[in-house]
Formats: sequence, structure tokens, C-alpha cells
Amino acid sequence: MLLEDDKKHNKFLYILLGGCFLAIFSSFYFFYFKKDYDFIIEMKCDSTKENCFYRDCSDPTNCPPNDLSYYSQYTIKARDFKYCGNEDCTVACATGLIKCVKTECIKDQANNNGDVCKTPDEASGSDAKS
Repeated sequence: MLLEDDKKHNKFLYILLGGCFLAIFSSFYFFYFKKDYDFIIEMKCDSTKENCFYRDCSDPTNCPPNDLSYYSQYTIKARDFKYCGNEDCTVACATGLIKCVKTECIKDQANNNGDVCKTPDEASGSDAKS
């Protein structure tokens, strides 16, 4: 009787360990080998010609290392990021080497970072004030 209970516990333990191994293996495969997730990247934006996202970089602690006050936001596949030189995907996106999906900048709407969208008229007006 005691032997049967031990076998049941062992089966449960093997199933539990197999499930854990499967979860770790599949996560490792999708994130490390397949790179099946997206990156959100920022690129320079000409605020005199197009709508751009704007962040106030007067305080350096509020600004990322790229120091972009006016920027466009794009989504790319993580596996394509290797084609971007020096973490700048401008050339790769412009030449069509990788697929870049632009996040539309719509007036009076903020993006995920809380940065606002400015039209060329608003951008030139704020540049004239500073």
C-alpha cells in the first residue's frame, strides 16, 4: 500500500518538473533564439515638416541618452535590431532593410511615455518662445 502512494507522488513530481522544464525551455527559445517580441525605437523628427512627439529636455534627468526632444516612434521586431548601426535604425528603416511601423502622432494625444504630439505650427511656436 505504501509503495503505491510513493509511485503516485513520484509521477506528480515528474509531471511538475517536466512542466517547469517546458516553460523554461519555451521562454528561452522565444526570447533568445526566435526573438519573437517588439522593440519601440525613437528616431529624429523634423518638427517643421511633420507631427512629432515632444519631451521637455531642459532637465537632463528627464531625457534619455539620445537627447531627442522631438522624435518619431517606431516598432520593429527584436530580431531585426541587429541591422541597426550604433542603435540607430534610421538607415535600416529608410532603405527598407527592416520593417518599421510608425506610431502615429495625433494632435492632443500622448504616447505611452506621456510625451505629447506637436504639429509643425505648435513646434515652431514653442521654438520661437525659447
